Amino acid sequence: MKFNIRKLLEKAEEDYEAAWIKSRELLKTEGSYFKLRSPGKSNEIMDFIEEVRKTLVEMGFEEVILPVIVDEGEVRKEYGPEATIILDRVFYLAGLPRPDVGLSKDDIEKIKELVPSFNNFEKLKGIFRRYKKREIEADDLVETMVKELGLREEDATKIIDTVFREFKELTPIPSTLTLRSHMTALWFPVLSAVYRYKWRELPVQLFTVGQKFRREQKIDPTHLYSSYTASFVIMTEEISLEDGKKIVQEFLRKIGFLEARFKLKTATSKYYAPQTEFEVFIQHPETKEWIEVGDCGFYSPVSLAKYDIEVPVFNAGFGIERFVMIKTGETDVRRLTYPYFYRRELYSDDEIADGIYYAEKPETELGEEIMEAIIKVAEVHKDADAPCKFIAWSGKIDGGELTVSVFEDEEGVKLLGPAALNVICVYDGNVLGLLPSEAKGVVTKLRYLDGVAALFARKIEKEILEEGKCEVSMKVKMAKKPSDVNIGLSERVRRYISSKNKKIDVRGPVFISLAALLKK
Repeated sequence: MKFNIRKLLEKAEEDYEAAWIKSRELLKTEGSYFKLRSPGKSNEIMDFIEEVRKTLVEMGFEEVILPVIVDEGEVRKEYGPEATIILDRVFYLAGLPRPDVGLSKDDIEKIKELVPSFNNFEKLKGIFRRYKKREIEADDLVETMVKELGLREEDATKIIDTVFREFKELTPIPSTLTLRSHMTALWFPVLSAVYRYKWRELPVQLFTVGQKFRREQKIDPTHLYSSYTASFVIMTEEISLEDGKKIVQEFLRKIGFLEARFKLKTATSKYYAPQTEFEVFIQHPETKEWIEVGDCGFYSPVSLAKYDIEVPVFNAGFGIERFVMIKTGETDVRRLTYPYFYRRELYSDDEIADGIYYAEKPETELGEEIMEAIIKVAEVHKDADAPCKFIAWSGKIDGGELTVSVFEDEEGVKLLGPAALNVICVYDGNVLGLLPSEAKGVVTKLRYLDGVAALFARKIEKEILEEGKCEVSMKVKMAKKPSDVNIGLSERVRRYISSKNKKIDVRGPVFISLAALLKK
């Protein structure tokens, strides 16, 4: 079922509330129609974050959560005269003021036109006064009007949208709060609290993984507004820069990067001590370019003093996405992070395989049981000489006794054809159906036999269980196209294969015959 988008938008333009209410009729609220497709798939960035977290814990670090919001005053304390430059890259937070909503005679008349039965204007004024005083949260305003005034939800929304223009004319008011652009901005106050209140005895070894936000001049293959950072700190009385470098090298080795370059920065950030800040580089496997993945060093004793910290602090921070780009060979951080917005010119065989599936599958437990039974019996007797017939499943269902069989009538052949156990593979961008002994590339779990069994089980559900037929059968002889063996390919995969002049070749002699008989 698909929506008529054009009509929906036209109706919404005429009367949004009416269109919104009517749209519920387009959706099913009862019945069993959908089952999750499996298996699922985790995100490679999140997978790597898990690897980093596990590694740092094993190395002896304790994980903490740092606040996302930081006042600009913290940045000024930490960066000193450099703070203004740093703040140029941050996102400042702003909020909408609460409007002072009054009810004029014109407003009252408009409300009466919208909701003729409404006359409780004094109570409405009281609700808006409470909203102004923040006694009512913004997302509770409509619900409060519905509960206390007896309005329908759509009428409450109409009143706000049509009468009170103040809501549409609100302008955000900026604050001194910012989204963190560096984990450092939060490490200083956190370490100060740890040190002053003895939350942990020295040495203190902490780490965090989270997002940072940068107001970049542009979004391009190496820059995003938000990205993930892994950052750790060591606060102790005795530690050298060499110690810190060795710990960074151990960390990199444990997460799979054996070769790295370290470069001392000539222009040190003011929150680091002079000539103690170094950058970490790892070579990209595709471009062979050495990519900066991290920044490390001693926090400046001057900045630490502003937070009453009397001992050295070594810090290291790493860009998660840059690590993953190197691991996967990706060259565009936008495609890595937001593949649904930024199309790839090239898809890997794994990505193509993800877009291949059984077009039809059973939707009931009985259907799944029949599918598995067909597969099992066909596998066991695949080499039986024809003519032959084997019962795959039998049992009572509503209305009678159902028998499902796998058979072959033609003499001189086997129960299954030579290609029946072929498996779908993706090799160099091509989709192929191959014998298991010849499988290559990315080998899926999709077999011709299983696809046909799934299709027939669904056919039984539709024609016998739903439509009331007593007999159904199906024969698959030569496979020429994916649909012959119930294999579906996403539109994305089909377009890609076509555009790259790759091929889909599932040809082969399948010869599977199936029958189902319901005796009442």
